[in-house]
Amino acid sequence: MLTRDLLRFDRRKERLTPRFVDAGSQLLQNLVRDLAAVYVTGEGQTREELAEAVLPLIHASRSQQIAKGLNKLLLERCTFQESLEELAAERLLTFQAAARHLRSEAQNDLTAYRLAVARDRGSEDPDRLAEGLHADLPVRQPLLSFDPIEPEPLLDRYNLALAQGPLYWSDRLTLEIWEPDTGRRRQFFRYLKWFQLLARISPVPEITNGFVLELDGPLSLFDVPRKYGLKLAGFLPAVCALYRWKLRARVRLGDLPPATLELDDTLGLKSHFAHDATYIPDEFATFEAKFRQEVADWEIQPHTPLLDLGAQEMAVPDFSFRERSGARVVHLELLHRWHGAHLARRLARLDAMESPPCLAIGIDRALLKQPANESVLQSSAWFQAHGFPFNQFPPVKRVVAALESFCRSP
Repeated sequence: MLTRDLLRFDRRKERLTPRFVDAGSQLLQNLVRDLAAVYVTGEGQTREELAEAVLPLIHASRSQQIAKGLNKLLLERCTFQESLEELAAERLLTFQAAARHLRSEAQNDLTAYRLAVARDRGSEDPDRLAEGLHADLPVRQPLLSFDPIEPEPLLDRYNLALAQGPLYWSDRLTLEIWEPDTGRRRQFFRYLKWFQLLARISPVPEITNGFVLELDGPLSLFDVPRKYGLKLAGFLPAVCALYRWKLRARVRLGDLPPATLELDDTLGLKSHFAHDATYIPDEFATFEAKFRQEVADWEIQPHTPLLDLGAQEMAVPDFSFRERSGARVVHLELLHRWHGAHLARRLARLDAMESPPCLAIGIDRALLKQPANESVLQSSAWFQAHGFPFNQFPPVKRVVAALESFCRSP
């Protein structure tokens, strides 16, 4: 992701257009090579030292804004030594030793005082002791490793980041997609759930495998808009992997009037997401492993279908489960803390359907803090029969109870 000051765009009237770069430019590819070389050979150097090393390259580039943006993307491929908790304890002991010697030393000799403190802490070198006092600051963290990347793919990532950035400040988004390939279509909807995004999905009657998705933007939320904004922007590579797509978002950047961002498949934005299902988020993988280990009567299905809820609305379950002793399949949809606007509509739809799908509903407890949501849950017969609250991610026992609630239903 690029910060707002690194975004490059043109604004004409009410339209926002990212200023993409030519990924085939030899000048920019050479700049990427020079910047990357600092990190390739920089193992053991601190963030501060690396920043000093790349500064001349940034200043010498034709566009410092582009150079800074490329450098930020390279920094995101670095792994630094995380702060160690014991350093804070060691620092406190050193400060306590310094206070004791400050009270006890009679002579006005700074050198003797510093040496006394160092010896108290088991060192003969006061300078080295002082240097290590704040070794846990971010600028002092040493580089452990760097994930190399070729210049052209990084420039493709840079263009993608220019398109992602404005989505962080959007308040609504409409996405039209058409993907004839079943595998790619399934993978797209998997990413939709893995990023914890909830969209109002409608089929396009005149286009087979065409859908319109309406998503809330982070600026439309009162709770955790920053975290949701990162997820929404991070989802764009999944969109770019589709055969045909068109995105339209209303964006509000600072004090500027709202503007419209339009992106589509003709722009040549390239996705770096895998086209298979090998990647699974940690929380999903952990849940699946525990479920398979603890539950004998149900099995997790490899694919989750789109569920038709009627009224031109569809749902994407997070999981689908099959009962081992029969043919019953039950789906599970998780509504997270930023899904409050969708909660009432989803439950009202399930309560109103004559033949609703077997869809269990998990609700993030953060939604219960809003009195309006609490009354919605209490008045929903569907949630009372097949729903449950959870913290962050649902426990296996809660999910099994929700699955079995359909076995008890007439």
